[in-house]
Amino acid sequence: MSQHPVARTAALRTLPFASILWMVSPMAQGQPTEAPATTDARPFTLGVSQAFTHDTNLFRSPRGTPSDSDLRSVTGLTAGWNQPVGRQRLHASTSVAAHRFRDFDQLDHVASSAHAGIDWSTVGRLSGTLRYAYNRSLADYGTAGAPRITTRNLESAQLTEFTARYGITARTALRAGLEHRQVDYSAQAFQDREYRQDVVALGIEHGLERALRLGLGVRHTDGRRPRFTEVSPGVFRADDSTRRDVDLTAEWTPSERSTFNGRISHSREDHSAPELADFSGITGSFGWDYALTGKIRMRAQLDRDTGAETRFANFTGEAPTYTLDSSRVTNTAQLGLRYSATAKIEVQTGYRHSTGKLSNTSGDSGRDTTRAVHLGIHYAVNRSFDIGCQWQQERRTSNTTLSSPYRATVTTCLARLALR
Repeated sequence: MSQHPVARTAALRTLPFASILWMVSPMAQGQPTEAPATTDARPFTLGVSQAFTHDTNLFRSPRGTPSDSDLRSVTGLTAGWNQPVGRQRLHASTSVAAHRFRDFDQLDHVASSAHAGIDWSTVGRLSGTLRYAYNRSLADYGTAGAPRITTRNLESAQLTEFTARYGITARTALRAGLEHRQVDYSAQAFQDREYRQDVVALGIEHGLERALRLGLGVRHTDGRRPRFTEVSPGVFRADDSTRRDVDLTAEWTPSERSTFNGRISHSREDHSAPELADFSGITGSFGWDYALTGKIRMRAQLDRDTGAETRFANFTGEAPTYTLDSSRVTNTAQLGLRYSATAKIEVQTGYRHSTGKLSNTSGDSGRDTTRAVHLGIHYAVNRSFDIGCQWQQERRTSNTTLSSPYRATVTTCLARLALR
């Protein structure tokens, strides 16, 4: 079946605020270095930050054509709260950041993110989570198949999730989950990429031994792109989709230095719009964390899935470092290293390789590949103040007119003050 032009891989985000903050597993995500963990009994935190980012190809112009570079100032404020209440734990965090561009001030905006939730449990064997996450940031300008624009386009993503776990025995438990996902854009040119998804998941997990846990489950996803095609002015035809997954999961910790986690799924996705091809095949992910030495840690990650699944996997309100089309499968490999040079200085580097297939209703098809490498250094001056810089370069190659090759280099330096 013919397909709507889609992006298998897209441009690296020009580091909106949520990505500038030192976040968990930055190597795997291509984000700046994470600050060393600290312990603090106080439930409230407050932080301010100032960053400057230089992008050599702001709009991801194709190679061989003129490109626009710019310097961006990002001034941010964050707040967080984490407090146990009886058997429950309540937590919330939020951030806002003013993005100001030196030359292209039509892109000036205020980015924001939020995450709130409760980890709950009962006196019996029942426990779970209820949480909400939201992010609003500048969208990519290198998405294949989308009209090229130079105006401001803000992407808003949100997730509402409920999970429950019931322990049948000390080693065996039933799991259930509900999710609602939503992505919207401010630019009319991207309205066909907006989507909503509702997910229901059921499964069982069993620990064969203390270091190994296996799981088997099923997922059902109903999706909708409400403004997929404008058949006449103000009248739209939607694309409704249904996805069914059978998941086999595993978590294995053979030693204190090594942890494996993975998922292999048989997935089938059907679309009502003839422009989008149905899919049936294998998806999944595999991750390996390994401590090479006391100072060097490695993270390897392999993913094969649609952009929606990748976008909302462990979503806590962060902005994505790269985006994929919500309904197409992409193969992505990532490798990262973190080196703690001293108690205050940490260096991190990483590489990402993504490949996907593109086609359209005219019969055109091909592949594009995006490669990204980054290098960063972080210095914790004291418990409250840290600084750091990161350099990253992204290149995309393509053998089809459905995707434009480009090259972009992004350099960011940041200073952050945390008040506890």
